[in-house]
Amino acid sequence: MSLPLTVIGGYLGAGKTTLLNRMLTGDHGRRIAVIVNDFGALNVDASLIADHRGDTIALSNGCICCSASDGTAEAIARILKRGAEFDHIVIEASGVAEPGKVARNASAFRLPLDGVIVLADAEQLPDQTANRYTGRSVIVQLRQADVVVLNKLDLATPERLAETRALIARHAPEASILLTEHARLPMAVLFGARPAERASEDP
Repeated sequence: MSLPLTVIGGYLGAGKTTLLNRMLTGDHGRRIAVIVNDFGALNVDASLIADHRGDTIALSNGCICCSASDGTAEAIARILKRGAEFDHIVIEASGVAEPGKVARNASAFRLPLDGVIVLADAEQLPDQTANRYTGRSVIVQLRQADVVVLNKLDLATPERLAETRALIARHAPEASILLTEHARLPMAVLFGARPAERASEDP
């Protein structure tokens, strides 16, 4: 069985963990297997946990969360052994990682890439891209995105938001942009994120 794959990236503090929590616990009808770097960052309501064994948390809605402590490839292999139980695999890229590279590494399992989603902080993005230490990483993440989730709109002034959107248009002109606060999005908009015409391209 070949499960569609989504990779979620974004610089530290952009809201990846909040979005992953919504994916895991939402009432969206999808059985999602999420691979994360650190369980400790998640805040899953204990009442939703059906089982917790080692590096895997199973939730009552059919989703599971796997730790990548032994490596992402090992986590994917564990999920694929139970492939019939799931509809989708989501991998969290670390805050400084290139999500496109994570997707390419996962291609060894021949998983169809459903999309690369990058979260960006609406208020902080201009400063992050201009920073001599973080700038290159943040820009590369944007360039690899099929969808940019522009998060934390409530913290950005209209002028700052315009500056941020101009940056995204420059570095990720083909990406769709979703605007939100607190990573609140209908889950449906995050699936099928990669346009058909880009399906054969490297992310």
